[in-house]
Amino acid sequence: MTIENTFQQREQQFSKAEQVAQQQYNQLAFWRLVWFVGSVAGVWLLIRLDQQLGAVGALLIGLVGFLFLLKKHQAVRVQRDINHHLVFVNRDEAARLERRYLRPETGEQFANPAHYYAGDLDVFGKHSLFRLLNRTHTHEGQNRLATWLQTPSGPDAIRLRQQAATELKADLDWRQQFEALAYTEETITRSPEELIKWATADVTPLPGYLNIVRFVFPAITLGIVIAWLTGYVPGVAVLLALAVHSGVLSQTSARAKEVSEQTFEISAALRSYQTLYQYAEQVKGQALRLQAIRDALKSTDKSASEAIGQLFQLTEGLNYRRNPYFYLFFGIATLWDIHYLFRLEHWRKEHGPHLSRWFDALGELEALNSLAGFSYAHPTYATPDIVDDQLTLKIKSAAHPLLPPDRSVANSLTLVGSGQTILITGSNMSGKSTFLRTVGANVILALAGAVVSAKEFVCSPVRVFTSMRTQDSLEESTSSFYAELKRLQTLINLSKQSPSTLPGSVPVLYFLDEILKGTNSVDRHRGAEALIRQLHRTTASGFVSTHDLELGQLTDSSDFVRNYHFQSDLHNGELLFDYTLRDGICKSFNASQLMQAIGIEIDAVQK
Repeated sequence: MTIENTFQQREQQFSKAEQVAQQQYNQLAFWRLVWFVGSVAGVWLLIRLDQQLGAVGALLIGLVGFLFLLKKHQAVRVQRDINHHLVFVNRDEAARLERRYLRPETGEQFANPAHYYAGDLDVFGKHSLFRLLNRTHTHEGQNRLATWLQTPSGPDAIRLRQQAATELKADLDWRQQFEALAYTEETITRSPEELIKWATADVTPLPGYLNIVRFVFPAITLGIVIAWLTGYVPGVAVLLALAVHSGVLSQTSARAKEVSEQTFEISAALRSYQTLYQYAEQVKGQALRLQAIRDALKSTDKSASEAIGQLFQLTEGLNYRRNPYFYLFFGIATLWDIHYLFRLEHWRKEHGPHLSRWFDALGELEALNSLAGFSYAHPTYATPDIVDDQLTLKIKSAAHPLLPPDRSVANSLTLVGSGQTILITGSNMSGKSTFLRTVGANVILALAGAVVSAKEFVCSPVRVFTSMRTQDSLEESTSSFYAELKRLQTLINLSKQSPSTLPGSVPVLYFLDEILKGTNSVDRHRGAEALIRQLHRTTASGFVSTHDLELGQLTDSSDFVRNYHFQSDLHNGELLFDYTLRDGICKSFNASQLMQAIGIEIDAVQK
């Protein structure tokens, strides 16, 4: 069975399960109503028959039964919603195989126009590597995946991700359930920054006497209320007691409001976080990164899920204060704020230092799940071999990962050593730019820890740099040519930072498309040749596409430039492209044919 059939079959399976759960949900809703009406009627009838004891018993039975049905109803609702989300997860996976995306997240919030390669290689956007890989939902998970795509890692880190993703890949049920659970609460995508800020802040402890007052004063006030109800004290005594409570609460109202604001936005998501953490703690696998995640989530007396569940109850309880009716009729009388501030302070001291690590661990697991899901969906893709060696790039049958597999053409190439340039010539629309993006995008996937669209892929750590889509800027009064010069200046400066002079750095792998296209042919040739020779004297190697055939002559006097080309053929007045990479300089160009096709009389000029 194909991968596509697997996703379609699972979509149907969970759709049926959702329908069954919906029927159960509707039935329980009906019986809850029947039970409620019956209980009310029974209590009313017993009271009319002067059977007060029986009425109390019926009320208790009715309440217990109603709560049981309510709990069952909620459980069925949760299962129905999870099956609904699993339907979408599998529908989305099937769509991705055709490079259609149902999820709205594009990662554009992470885009940086000045980044070395993200804009040119479609790392973020509507049709991007981020969207292809992304199976994350939490704020930290999206951040982690975006970081992996923007900041290539070292060989050891990449291999650890590959190992973890390989183990997760096989457990399809766990991975999809983990993702579906994250759908149950929309606010889970919000940043936990304010919550972490509260949990790790160095604040002045609450006065110790309030720890006694919070129990004593409500007890005294309760006694006064009872005395008032029995006629022993006037009602003004109750008002005086509540006034005293208001005075006590005024000492902590500012802090209670601040804590409420810091926790309110994410408090709704904490219930879903609790479930996610429970599931994350159960992740199987012996990969070192998976073990580290499990250890991070169970590093205290309480597991992360238990602590987060407790925090959910506390923040939810504190935020009842936002309801003015609750606060007026119950919050003041019980000194509600003070009780929850003390309990939250205790939680903060016990678990606050671990909170950031727990969010990081969950985010990493989501990012690893993204790599695993991508690998599962593309079983023919290769796991890159990351080598600790000189600049190395060996690819066999590599295609562009953002193109549907049935519409992409695979090519092979090897680039080994520093100061090397692959020069690619070819006619318009023949595939030069797409090939550069094919290699670049697969390198980015490889250095993020993902599988790549190739049969074999060997790569050493590199710093990718591109200059492909340089545009003019009215705001900065910059022409497209000057914008390209600024990009090339960045490349020159980056390539000077060689591994021998900058500890920990790696060589540059550059991709330059239609180099210096914004100037005349003479200056373009001189500038391009000078740049290639200059880069040869560094550790940088890379790819240059051009229409300048004279650049191909560099191979006559230099052994650091290799020529490849894409060609087009004219057959019965129609231009044909096979998008196949070939050795040597291109011999056929199609610009004249294209100009003739739109009505420019090229032949008249030649005559």
